[in-house]
Amino acid sequence: MFLDNYIGEEETAKDFLRVKGVVNVASSDRMFVIQCVHMLRNQSFTKPWDKDQKRENRMIFIGRGMQQRRKELTEGFMACIAKPLRFNVGDKVLANTEDGYVEAKILRQWDEFNAYRIEVLSDGCNVHAPMDDDRFVMELPPTLKPKGYK
Repeated sequence: MFLDNYIGEEETAKDFLRVKGVVNVASSDRMFVIQCVHMLRNQSFTKPWDKDQKRENRMIFIGRGMQQRRKELTEGFMACIAKPLRFNVGDKVLANTEDGYVEAKILRQWDEFNAYRIEVLSDGCNVHAPMDDDRFVMELPPTLKPKGYK
């Protein structure tokens, strides 16, 4: 989504001659490599990270007006970096489903490239929260927390 803001439309993409990046995707042991020329994009998981290699996220923008956009591009890219997750496996939460927010429990972190796999307590169905964001999963209100629950 971040790159689409710049290379998704022909008018803005014309200034981006090349974009190259290596991304450490949470839950994957493989490098994610991005290469773009204007609006053309090639991105995929490639080789595994070496055991002694520092996993890092790097993005290089080559084009017109990049120095003036440096702060904006840096902040936008850094906003894509996963932060530590708020909930642990076993935590009771509210999950946003097609029926609205319902009581649920965190089953896994970083499952199938989603921040969480969550079990809906009322029916046992599993749902994913693609991001650790209140639009998808939120803390139980104090009135629903069991006694002694942190």
